[in-house]
Amino acid sequence: MSRLQKIFRGIEFLLIFIGMPVVFYFNLLPIQKVVALLIVTLVCVLILWADSSYNMKKLFYRPTSVEQRKRLLVNSLVVAGSIAGLVLLIHPSTFLDLPRENTQIWLIIMTLYPLLSALPQELIYREFFFYRYEQLFPAKWALLLMSAASFSFLHIVYDNQWALLISFVGGVMFARTYQRTRSLYWVSVEHAIYGALIFTLGMRQYFYEGF
Repeated sequence: MSRLQKIFRGIEFLLIFIGMPVVFYFNLLPIQKVVALLIVTLVCVLILWADSSYNMKKLFYRPTSVEQRKRLLVNSLVVAGSIAGLVLLIHPSTFLDLPRENTQIWLIIMTLYPLLSALPQELIYREFFFYRYEQLFPAKWALLLMSAASFSFLHIVYDNQWALLISFVGGVMFARTYQRTRSLYWVSVEHAIYGALIFTLGMRQYFYEGF
C-alpha cells in the first residue's frame, strides 16, 4: 500500500469509526441508531465488494471447530458469571428484571439482536476493520486494541462509563476470536450470546435507550 493509499485509508477510518459515533452522540442525524448501523454495514459491504482483492465468500466462512465450540461455552459461562456478579453488586434490583417483568420485549430482543445488532457490528468492527486497516496497524496487538477501542468508542452514544468499559472488554474478546478463527460467523455468535446475557441478567439500562 502506497503512502497516499494509507492516507485515504486513514481518512476512511476516521470518518467511519470516529465521525459516525460523534454524529450520533450529538444527535446530528434524525434517524434511529439501528437504522444508521445497518446503513454503515451496507456501506462497508459495498466497499469490500468494490475491493477486487477481497473475497466476498469470506463473509460466509464457517469453519467447523470443536475447540472453538468448547472455548465459546467456557467463555460464555465466565461472562455470564461475571455479569451476574456485577449486577448483584451494583444494581441487585435489576437482576433478571427484563425477562421477569417484560417477557415479550425480552423475547423480541433475543430474536432480533443477533441479526440487527451483533452481526452488523461484527461485520464492521472485525471483518471490515481487520481487512481494511491491517496495514495501518501491522502489529497484531495494535490491530486488536484499535478494533476494541473503536468498538468501545461506538458506545459513547449511550453516554455512560459502563457501556464504554464493558464494550472494550467485549471488543478485546471478539477481536481475539476473530484473529484466531477469521470467521464472521463465530465472532457474531459470540457477540450475540454476550449481548443476550447483558439484556437478560440486568445490565440493559446501559446499552438500550428504549425502556
